[in-house]
Amino acid sequence: MPDATLTTGLVAHLDLSDRRGLAEALDDLVEQAWEPGWAPYALRRLVGLCARLRNDNDITGWAEACALLRTHPVQRLMLEDPLVAESQGAYGPLAATGPCATVLDLLLEHDSAAGLVGRLSRAGRDLFTATTELGYPAALRAQTRFLARVVDGMAERRPQLEVLTLGAHHLREAGLVTAGHAVARWVAQESEAETLGRLRRGLPPGLPVRGLRCGLAYFVRRPYLRGCFDLIMVPEMPATPTPEALVDAAFAALKPGGVLLVGSAAEAPIEAAWMEAYLGWQPRWREAGEMEALLAVPPARDLVRSQVFHSLDARRVYARFERRG
Repeated sequence: MPDATLTTGLVAHLDLSDRRGLAEALDDLVEQAWEPGWAPYALRRLVGLCARLRNDNDITGWAEACALLRTHPVQRLMLEDPLVAESQGAYGPLAATGPCATVLDLLLEHDSAAGLVGRLSRAGRDLFTATTELGYPAALRAQTRFLARVVDGMAERRPQLEVLTLGAHHLREAGLVTAGHAVARWVAQESEAETLGRLRRGLPPGLPVRGLRCGLAYFVRRPYLRGCFDLIMVPEMPATPTPEALVDAAFAALKPGGVLLVGSAAEAPIEAAWMEAYLGWQPRWREAGEMEALLAVPPARDLVRSQVFHSLDARRVYARFERRG
């Protein structure tokens, strides 16, 4: 359930025609945010304000609201936060479905992002600390650790584990796997050569990872062989190809006894509108019912078990399929 307290302390009516009232609310928020220690509370108020603006306006009105937010001095304040600065620099507002590799490294506090964090102002550090604790960013950070545990768990069951990650991005979970010695092969699918190059440079030494440069649509048309992976992970279900087509193709590539894990952002959180306005992130929010519909895709005769479950914080939802041995 959204935290209703996030919307308190704001103007009562956020009609865009009342630009003066909205500007005054933003002015007060900015003034508060520059005070030492108050940036997290100002962010809390801004998250609630964005949610109200999104709920009270149609698509055109929301686009106008985003433009207003980015021309107000609150934009300068937000750019003190490296998550906002890197997201807008990489994609521009309202252009991405999720974070780029640099932003993910910021969320994970990875060594590669230490230089960005070291240059932060006091307000930027306060905001950065607060934004990384918001539900969706925190869930992305937790997912990396979760995927590493999944690999470790499968390695205990399947010696000489063969793994495929679809939409691997930068594969930071590989650095958290403790049973790397038991992984015989890890294939990371990514469509962009630059992303694959960054992925290879960031891998821990000795891990047998090879890149697969093809789009997921190609993978669906011609699966990467059949029955050859013990574990297939899709950290973020893409918009295309269809989820049904991707599950069908990935399940076919499992060995007998293999596991397919598919993840997605769950229902939209209170910070969704703020993310759209300042980070340009527009994930595909999915309810558990949408994931449960995917359980019917693999042939029932080939399934040992299948289930849908939420992450501990309920911010992410997963579908798990196990092929009959």
